Amino acid sequence: MKTERVELLPIFDDNYVFVLINDDLSSAIVVDPGESSAAEEFLMEHGLKLTGILLTHHHADHIGGALELKNRFSCPVYAPLKNKSQIPFADHYLQEGDAVDLPPFSFQALELPGHTLGHIAYWDEKHKWLFSGDVIFGLGCGRLFEGSYDEAYASLQRIKALPPETLIYCTHEYTERNLQFCRILSADDNTPILGNAEILDTYALDLHNKRSARRPSVPLSLAMETETNPFLMARDVEQFRYLRELRNRQ
Repeated sequence: MKTERVELLPIFDDNYVFVLINDDLSSAIVVDPGESSAAEEFLMEHGLKLTGILLTHHHADHIGGALELKNRFSCPVYAPLKNKSQIPFADHYLQEGDAVDLPPFSFQALELPGHTLGHIAYWDEKHKWLFSGDVIFGLGCGRLFEGSYDEAYASLQRIKALPPETLIYCTHEYTERNLQFCRILSADDNTPILGNAEILDTYALDLHNKRSARRPSVPLSLAMETETNPFLMARDVEQFRYLRELRNRQ
């Protein structure tokens, strides 16, 4: 049995809260708690001590339960430095390259603007885990609420450059909807997914099996996303813009 693992707690319509567990220490870290009750119940049921809360950006469905969990379990909160005004209750504010050591887990903060200007992700090199918030989704990417197309494209390229065995823990269950988008992409020069139909079919079958069994599509395999996710496959910013604007209309 693995002593270090990640549990997914579904909340709202399609969000996940991630609980990183170390069984040897009976300790846990919570990522992006949009509300507190699911995480609190899980921690209490399994007798886990909460040692930290990691926040990727300031949207309410990612931070709504963080302050209550902080007060309940007396643990530190980590948040993006650029979101200090929106997340005033955090204890540590992070920027590019900052380390978060919560033994046995260790993370590096990656600044990945686009969805929001202050968005960060948490990269655990040892486990090859990326907690990516709303930057990337299964077969998709996050809407651009604050950042530019150039910033969002560059952020995805940074994710693409991580080791192919990386597991991506994105915070929404959007993969089935994004698969529908992939299926309707037109076969022209602006469609980078063209030519990967067989790989996409493999992805779709695996997705169908997971969702039919009421299992999440998360975590995502970076190796598979690199071969199938049109936003990762975009050859330049203009192609990315074309795809994102097309997706916005679906």
